[in-house]
Amino acid sequence: MTGEREDLTREPTWREMLDYHRSESPVLYEKIIRHFLLVLIEEDLMTLEDLEQQVSRVAGDADFLHWSNPNRPAPSLDETAVEQLRDIVREKAADLWSDEKIEDLIYMAIKKDLALRLAEMADDPFSSWREIGRESLEFSKMPIGGATLSLSDAMGTRVALIRRLLSDQLAYLSIAKNVLTIRDFSEIMSRVIGPEQGLGKLGGKAAGFILAHDALTKARRQGRNVGDFKTPHTYYIRSDVILDFLKANGLGDLTNIKYREGDDLRRQFSILQRLYRSGRFPTYVVKRLSGILKTLGEVPLVVRSSSLLEDRLDAAFCGKYSSLFVANQGSLHDRMQELLRAVTQVYASVFNPGAIQYRKERGLLDFREEMACIIQPVVGRRIGRYWLPAFAGVAFGSNDYTWSPRLRREDGMVRLVAGLGTRAVDRVGEDYPKLFSPGQPSLRTVVHPDEILRYSQHYVDVVDLANNEFVTVPLERLMQEAGNRFPIAQQIFSIYRDGQLIPATGLLFNVDPRDLVITFDGLLERTGFARQMKEILDVLGETWRVPVDVEFAHDGEHLYILQCRPQSRAGHYVRVEIPADVPPQDRIFSASRYVQMGQVEGIEYIVYVPGEAYAEIGDYERLLAVGETVGQLNRVLPHRKFVLMGPGRWGSRGDVKLGVRVDYADINHARMLLEVARRKGDYVPDVSFGTHFFQDLLEADIGYLPLYPDDPGVDFNEDFLLGSPNSLAELLPARADLSDVVRVIHVPAVAQGRRLDIIMDADQGRALAFLK
Repeated sequence: MTGEREDLTREPTWREMLDYHRSESPVLYEKIIRHFLLVLIEEDLMTLEDLEQQVSRVAGDADFLHWSNPNRPAPSLDETAVEQLRDIVREKAADLWSDEKIEDLIYMAIKKDLALRLAEMADDPFSSWREIGRESLEFSKMPIGGATLSLSDAMGTRVALIRRLLSDQLAYLSIAKNVLTIRDFSEIMSRVIGPEQGLGKLGGKAAGFILAHDALTKARRQGRNVGDFKTPHTYYIRSDVILDFLKANGLGDLTNIKYREGDDLRRQFSILQRLYRSGRFPTYVVKRLSGILKTLGEVPLVVRSSSLLEDRLDAAFCGKYSSLFVANQGSLHDRMQELLRAVTQVYASVFNPGAIQYRKERGLLDFREEMACIIQPVVGRRIGRYWLPAFAGVAFGSNDYTWSPRLRREDGMVRLVAGLGTRAVDRVGEDYPKLFSPGQPSLRTVVHPDEILRYSQHYVDVVDLANNEFVTVPLERLMQEAGNRFPIAQQIFSIYRDGQLIPATGLLFNVDPRDLVITFDGLLERTGFARQMKEILDVLGETWRVPVDVEFAHDGEHLYILQCRPQSRAGHYVRVEIPADVPPQDRIFSASRYVQMGQVEGIEYIVYVPGEAYAEIGDYERLLAVGETVGQLNRVLPHRKFVLMGPGRWGSRGDVKLGVRVDYADINHARMLLEVARRKGDYVPDVSFGTHFFQDLLEADIGYLPLYPDDPGVDFNEDFLLGSPNSLAELLPARADLSDVVRVIHVPAVAQGRRLDIIMDADQGRALAFLK
């Protein structure tokens, strides 16, 4: 009995394997034998002459392979002779190779066959996703090790799968085919939601996320110091699901609103959002999402956009489409409705006016944009009623705006916040993230304890599990509730006492929450986090072949990579020296902080919002009207012939008093944005480097410069800015009531035909705007 049991469980011999395939899969058997023959020839164990002799002997015709009549088809072997030839190859292999090598070659031939079938299915528009998934699963079950696919065979299948599932952009294909493996797709396919038939893809954000995970995993195996990192367990809604959604709800006609302009587009977008919100999803989507929610349980989720156009090498679409947090609490029905509402809002964001304007500028408006979605658990842990990570942020491989002459572009930059990373990528008027360079983390942006306290993070974004919503909580209140439960608090906080900052060592039971300051000193000084981020940026930059930006979060135990895309870069400018002989009356302003390299010439209009006048506005609607007026001027002034000047952080989320409320579509025609900061102490304020808004400026080549009029030695010609005639009422008669707070200066009209030039010299750290 024992012998019989062992016989039933033993692995088949290679001869038994071949006999099985000869009987059950003759085509595969033929491919295995052919593979044997090719390897015999490659290893010089058989020559073509040997083959000719064998074929001639089997065919019984000495001249079989020397058929010389070009006008007649060459003779062929009958099936009996072909089978004899296969047996000859089998026995030749048995004489020359070990059993282990023959088994490896059999598996190799099967792998090659599976890979070929998988590539054919991926390239076939009529193949079903179930078939592709089944074949990729079969391939993943093949033993790892032993004989491996040739590079050419592997590349062909990788490219077919990448093209079908992720992207058909040649730039992405050329990168991803060297990183992703065929086995990767089996695991990805198991978490894809979409119709059985269709050509939808996972979108740009998913493509970048998957590539980053595999590139970093490969780098870690090769010994690169990327450290301990993870990626969230991710599900993907394919881009063709939105087509089924539109068809099911009769909404296809609304897609043409992308061809509308200005205020009409905004009105239509508002209507579209409401209609999308009431739309119903196909049954297959609801059923699959229900299963996912049951599997994940009541953990907060984030639904991220992942359109076909997003995160490309030539168009990043930073912040153009929605990404939404879902608390995911309560009954399965309530959780499902909340998740579906989030997906519809992401779908509707395809027609966000800022996104439409962005597409117009890049010649992408006629492209049929399809929105895919990524669904991920929110990285973090529960602290009382809140869910949040210990910290999160965004890192950049290149830093175009440095705060110290010792910093180099390649040192990179990181924006770091406690809690959810939204405050790191959005402009938030009332708050300040931690800004540091992973290449040189000891170079601080502020030094004095009072400055560090004032220009630190005072609010934290979290998911409120009790109220099922995304909220912003004052740091003091959060720490009153969290106490010692806040993860790795000693790495995040310092304690402010008697005008000094001291490390938050030990437990925080006896510390007044009002004395806690988010400095990240412990993280940067006592851990390898900065080195890890620099290596991650280097590895991913090498993979993409350009600098990248990476979003991440840390739950107190593990660093999670959430997103990766090519970094938006400023235009390239050669150095031009600032003229030394400009008369004082012709100097409009100068700057000596955060100066990039560049030149802006021939400016005809200055749109200036005086800080004092803006600060005196008490009516919220009037504050918003200032931003709307800027947007209207953006549409009527000569393209790229005007600059915007005004107080605070333009385009910020939060208190509109702290910056003019605009979005990308309101400023995209401007040549430069100049943010004016009056002195509030000897500090270096956060100027929102690295936010989505700031990335828009870089990508559109809209120059940026902060101005500090109260700094010693700088020019700020208020006589010109406040004394010149205001053209607002002439350009926009309906906005004449805002003439006291929105000034439009027609430079040639007040400067004897001259225009405004701005020269920025990053090497000298100086900039000058003057009439020329």
